[in-house]
Amino acid sequence: MRRLAVTMLVLVLVALPVGAGAKDYFSELEKDFGPTPRGPVLTHYFSVTNNTKNAVTLGTARVSCGCVSAHVMDANLAPGESTVVTAYMDTKRIINLNTTKSVIIYVPFLAPRPEEVTLKVQCVARDDLFLSKPELAMGDVLKGKPATVTTKITVMNQPKWEVSEVASTGKFVNGSVKLLKRDAAETTYEVTAKLDENCPSGNWTSELFLKTNVAGLERVRLPVTVNVSAVIAATPESVTIPDLKQGGEHETKLQLKGEKAFKILAVNGSDAVVDVKAQASDSRATHTLLFTVKPLKPGELKRSIEVLTDHKDMPKLTIPFEAKVGK
Repeated sequence: MRRLAVTMLVLVLVALPVGAGAKDYFSELEKDFGPTPRGPVLTHYFSVTNNTKNAVTLGTARVSCGCVSAHVMDANLAPGESTVVTAYMDTKRIINLNTTKSVIIYVPFLAPRPEEVTLKVQCVARDDLFLSKPELAMGDVLKGKPATVTTKITVMNQPKWEVSEVASTGKFVNGSVKLLKRDAAETTYEVTAKLDENCPSGNWTSELFLKTNVAGLERVRLPVTVNVSAVIAATPESVTIPDLKQGGEHETKLQLKGEKAFKILAVNGSDAVVDVKAQASDSRATHTLLFTVKPLKPGELKRSIEVLTDHKDMPKLTIPFEAKVGK
């Protein structure tokens, strides 16, 4: 899985190697939605980063067909800032069905020099493919809790249609299918997306791809969305120390903040090398964990710190710890 917030850019000639341009900083220039039912609005986020020392200004995106609209989230980017160009493809407005529909999005860059980047989105809107839900939307999920969502996918007049594999683009999303109906008129599968309870907080999008045995439907895409929120949020979500010295001592702190007061009942997983203690035992909305690290030898240190609380919605949360120890 990946986050919805990403990036954008433009470079001056002196900052670029010969032949480079704004398009080189987009993470991708094309999105093929593949076969899809006629009806849903397909959404994709094109990311790009301003990794120069110059401010960048973007203009208003335009498109080659009215079935697609595009929006630049942030038009002015300072060095290091990011944004997305969001493309919306309305399949209800596609007239020619069962053929590939390609649309060009023109993204102008106004500064530091005039330039234009072309993006492409395409799909095949089919009149024989139906979904009971346009996307697998899990909605709001508490961090640490598993979640599932299902939809039904039906193909008409394909009695031999079979789904042989379900692949996911998200690390924390898995998919599965179950055959519900097969006859001469239609074949229907139930598709389930399952969210891993270790998914971090944030708004996430992912995709399930169904591998099938019918020409034109070899790879069917199903979008997955979820907003994972934590009733107790860790800041930072993990502790990483890139450079420690053998025989020394290092202290760092992590804050746990809840929407209401809670107690820390225990902290498990620490030891003499990585000692973790809560700095308060009473009930409060914000707690601080003190990490005291005393590395004995060079190498990598990894721990999984388990914090037990009296919060009924989050009785346990896990904090990854990692450090690299040099001589």
